[in-house]
Amino acid sequence: MKPTIFTRTLLVAAAILFAVMTSHAQNDPTGQIVGKWTKLLNERSVTFTLAPDQTYQVEFAGDEGIDVWGSYVVSGNRITFEDKGGDYSSAESGEYEFKATDTSLTFYQIDDPVTGRSMLVEGSWSKATDAVK
Repeated sequence: MKPTIFTRTLLVAAAILFAVMTSHAQNDPTGQIVGKWTKLLNERSVTFTLAPDQTYQVEFAGDEGIDVWGSYVVSGNRITFEDKGGDYSSAESGEYEFKATDTSLTFYQIDDPVTGRSMLVEGSWSKATDAVK
């Protein structure tokens, strides 16, 4: 009888561990935002790629190269962007609140002194059809 109780205990512990790990992955806000997002800005298509390694890049359609790249940090439903390079990069970081679904990502400015970045980032983005994970 003791091996049965021990076996049941191990199975229950494994099930609890699996449930905890699964719920954590589903509630991880970084996983929700990773991918390629697009929107129109002044009638120009923009692609915003948020990579799993917490880097990003912005590409305006119709020109050569990446326009801005940098890194981001997520804390709850807040994200801070720090540009590292590109023609439109800035030395100042910007903080936003975000809401993500499977098909859209919306940013709300909290604190960003860079007008150009806030005009770009703020608002709703749609998941790109060639989205990466």
